[in-house]
Amino acid sequence: MNLYEAIGTGIFVHERVKIGENVKIGHCSCIGFGDPEDGEIIIEDNVTIGSFCIIHFGAVIKEGAYIDHRCVIGEAEIGKNTQVFSGKEITYKAKVGNNCIIGGNVADRTVIEDNVTYLGEIAHSHRDASRDWDTTEEPSPIIYKGSFVGVNALIIGPRKIGPGAYIGAGEIVRTDVGEKMTLMKGEIKPLSAYRGMFKTR
Repeated sequence: MNLYEAIGTGIFVHERVKIGENVKIGHCSCIGFGDPEDGEIIIEDNVTIGSFCIIHFGAVIKEGAYIDHRCVIGEAEIGKNTQVFSGKEITYKAKVGNNCIIGGNVADRTVIEDNVTYLGEIAHSHRDASRDWDTTEEPSPIIYKGSFVGVNALIIGPRKIGPGAYIGAGEIVRTDVGEKMTLMKGEIKPLSAYRGMFKTR
């Protein structure tokens, strides 16, 4: 039987879930959603999962991660000491690295490397609207280590961001943004052009 600290009532933990030590699970969370054939759920040591969360089979949540209230974690991987803010969703085959701050939804197959602050949104290109939603697999973004994506910035399609790039709040990202570059007011410039005004991680 899995041992964990229940913070509240109404918690469901499927028998196939593997839970480490010092794990806390909040009120009315469901750990084990979907088809068990999609793989085990692995929750490592010192993880906290808030209230009203849903964790799908196939999810891996690594040591020290913090999943805030009302989050949905699909068949995804969450790295060590990563924080996922309230109400966010990390979906099918997404991979989030260590020490990240996730304040936006993470679309299917997106890769976010270590030490990224991501507060934006991601949209696939949807070049063939005639296909069923669930059968559409398109390339997804890669956000490289140390990059920052501001609040409500929208990344469209398989863009590559960083390493160490800075995307301003509300920007629409339709092209790659290279290493230590910024996207501000629709213009891509070296981070150095801002003389320390903006910093990445």
